[in-house]
Amino acid sequence: MSAGADSVHDVTAYQELGPFYEAASFGPLRGLQSQSLDEQVRRGEIICLTTSDGKRVYPGFQFDGPKLAPLPDLALVLDALDPHGRDPWGDAIWLRETRPELEGRSPVQALRDGDADDVTALARQAGTLLEP
Repeated sequence: MSAGADSVHDVTAYQELGPFYEAASFGPLRGLQSQSLDEQVRRGEIICLTTSDGKRVYPGFQFDGPKLAPLPDLALVLDALDPHGRDPWGDAIWLRETRPELEGRSPVQALRDGDADDVTALARQAGTLLEP
């Protein structure tokens, strides 16, 4: 899949956040229809990114297990970080970047390790800094 990115920075972010699923292939893997995926995005349970060429993709890092369920407590973290879902690309980047507060782990890795309280508190701090 082509990123359709306009700059080296965009390409790098796209590569670091992938792999990605598209609704047409991802939904059937999870037994969902596009409307169900859209509803999960609206409820803030998962992240959907729109590429510069208009494709809607779902970063694979946010899912876990053979049924590709959203990571435990991801919705709580997304609500603390970006309650209005204004910046899904920024949210995805934040989730993948390592943090000294999480002992050098990314928020995604800390969620996988069961440290949801620490990730949620950190997301709340970051979200407060980003609010207008």
